[in-house]
Amino acid sequence: MSSPDVSSPDVREQPGLTLTRASDALAAAMGNPALIPDDEFRALIANTLRIYALKAENGMHTPLPPDGGGVTVTDTMLAVTDVMHALNVQVFELSMWQAMTGNCIAPHQRVDVSQS
Repeated sequence: MSSPDVSSPDVREQPGLTLTRASDALAAAMGNPALIPDDEFRALIANTLRIYALKAENGMHTPLPPDGGGVTVTDTMLAVTDVMHALNVQVFELSMWQAMTGNCIAPHQRVDVSQS
């Protein structure tokens, strides 16, 4: 599996279809994760995190489907821990960032005090 050519019409004109195919490929590999090459998967994770941050900053309120998309607490803890370690971020730093930015409360639960 190689990285898609982002200049190709398929990727630029049909991003939803491309994402659906990628999601299907990942779901199909659940029984055999070795089917997904590590380098491509790491690139996918990095790009997913960057686009997630952009969408969250622009008002996306729910990161997962309503049922959680089958993601478990253990899945979440493993992924978040590994990402934080990769970037050398400590839990204390996360707590401080959340306190300073207000990002400790889910965006859809935040109250805009300027409109009160």
